[in-house]
Amino acid sequence: MIRPLLAKELRDQRPFRWLALFFLGCDVLATLWTEPLGFSPYAATFMSRFKADGDLSLMTFLLAFALGNGLLVREQDDRTLEFLDALPTSRWTLFWVKLLVALGTVLVYPLGMTGWTLFEQALAHPSLDPGWHLGALGGVSILRVAQALSILALSLALAPLRRLSWTVLALLMLGQSVLEDRWPWLSVLNPLRLAVPRFEGEQWLWPMKALGLQLALASGLLALALAQFLGVGERLAASAQRRLQGPWLGGLVTLTTVGLFIALLMRWDPGTEDGGAETPEVSFPEMAPARADTRHYRFTYPSSLSKRAGPLLDQADSVFETVRAFMGVEAGEPVRADLGGSQRHTAGTAFWNTLRMQLAHLSLPEEARAVLGHETTHVLAQRIVGPEGATRLGSLRMFNEGLASYVEYRFFQPPDAKKEDRVIAAAVRARREVKLEELLEPDTLAAQRDANLVYPLGRVFFEALVARHGEGAPARVLTALGRKDAPEDLEGALAWQDAFQSAGIDLSQVFDDFFARLDGLVAHHREWLDALPRPRGAVEREDGQVGLRAILDGEVPEGWSVVCRFRTDEAADALEYEGPFPIEEPHWRDTSALSAGVLWYQLGLMSPDGLTLYEPWTRIRVE
Repeated sequence: MIRPLLAKELRDQRPFRWLALFFLGCDVLATLWTEPLGFSPYAATFMSRFKADGDLSLMTFLLAFALGNGLLVREQDDRTLEFLDALPTSRWTLFWVKLLVALGTVLVYPLGMTGWTLFEQALAHPSLDPGWHLGALGGVSILRVAQALSILALSLALAPLRRLSWTVLALLMLGQSVLEDRWPWLSVLNPLRLAVPRFEGEQWLWPMKALGLQLALASGLLALALAQFLGVGERLAASAQRRLQGPWLGGLVTLTTVGLFIALLMRWDPGTEDGGAETPEVSFPEMAPARADTRHYRFTYPSSLSKRAGPLLDQADSVFETVRAFMGVEAGEPVRADLGGSQRHTAGTAFWNTLRMQLAHLSLPEEARAVLGHETTHVLAQRIVGPEGATRLGSLRMFNEGLASYVEYRFFQPPDAKKEDRVIAAAVRARREVKLEELLEPDTLAAQRDANLVYPLGRVFFEALVARHGEGAPARVLTALGRKDAPEDLEGALAWQDAFQSAGIDLSQVFDDFFARLDGLVAHHREWLDALPRPRGAVEREDGQVGLRAILDGEVPEGWSVVCRFRTDEAADALEYEGPFPIEEPHWRDTSALSAGVLWYQLGLMSPDGLTLYEPWTRIRVE
């Protein structure tokens, strides 16, 4: 007879299972929207997801209480209990079947989130955090079961009060909150805090006292609920129910319940859990980085990336020799190369004799080889200019990045690699957005358009330079930048002119060739450029928010997408930009988060390779 009862309960509790799955899906989607999949720090994720005031604990509490509130009394209210009494089973059996199915239904959400956390850790396995931490996940899962059981027991015990059960719950929670202020040790009776992570290093601190007390209390409440279900006090409960059926009394109970929960919310202070005591944080050990030396490099990288690093290590010295031969510089001391990470929005960075790369983001050996060539070019360029010229070289951003991009694409990228790079250069030229004063002033270029235009445009510039003055021309300009008698504090066009004049190169002639090459790219891609849409922004306002919607004057090419990004003001650094975000639907932002009531946004078309053709920055006052 157990199987039919089990099937009945599974059917009756189906709406709550769907609700639990809905909560789980919302949490997963929110995580995917806000955090890169597989790159979330495990310890931070663990602590934030399982805190007492988090969505996981609160929604589990509400789900369990709502389910338990109607689990037993519904059979009486629907008059199906008499039918069940006629079956060859007992109320005792029916009670435990209902309880176990309800417990499984409630646990769909919290244990589902535990499974998702484990899945994220599996994807993040190449990071410096090597462990699965199954002990921590197992511990929190056990405590979640105990927590759900405690809440269900409380709900079942209060269920005969019908509409008063929520009122009593509010009174209990409010009383618990008030008493905890006076006697903090009473927090051991709070089921919301049972599963709060507490660690010493990586060692889980089990709340044995709280667990024992709450399981004992849950046992007592379940015994009370079972007694009520078996008919003990049935007349008293029926009498109380009749007294509460008056419409005015029901309204009073509802208002009282709402008022109590409002009072509880006003007292809620997540920052003072456990009487203001500091909650220990979990500290997971990091994997020791691996090291490998070649003739020209000293590599460090996460040991979990050893397999991916292997092909790069094999080709590293040939990459160095290729760049060194083109730059015409001595080999010098080995370059220190950290493959464990780089700045935001970058595949690699370089400073003096050190370079950094995001090897975890470079899945193909060819990509890693090209990035290594790009960053090695920066390192060798800095060696040529020396310490005196490093600042001057950094100020000539299109020269600096253009040289590295030229070397990367000429020697290390396949001929058809990232064709969108050429398309973007042609598009900005066709739109008459390649302005000499902006190219020579990197801050102006970033403020008006896109600082990353120095990569595709700089590459074309060096193609023009090498075509007219030979392969030694870049090294000649670098040597001029690093000369001892170079004027101090030259910026922009004056710094460019001084370096090229000292190198014996006519800068204006090179720029003439540069623009001619861009015109050639425009002619080559004319048909494609004519079909390329230009996104425009439409701003909407609603309930303290401002939304940005993209309007297109044509069809977006296959594989491309419309994106937007934001900044706080005109002088914001590129590392502070927010985005790019997809904008298939309006993108909403709180007006309170805007600087001086001004919305700065930039729309663009992102290619399949992740390169973006941006429109000029737009400034809108929304207040």
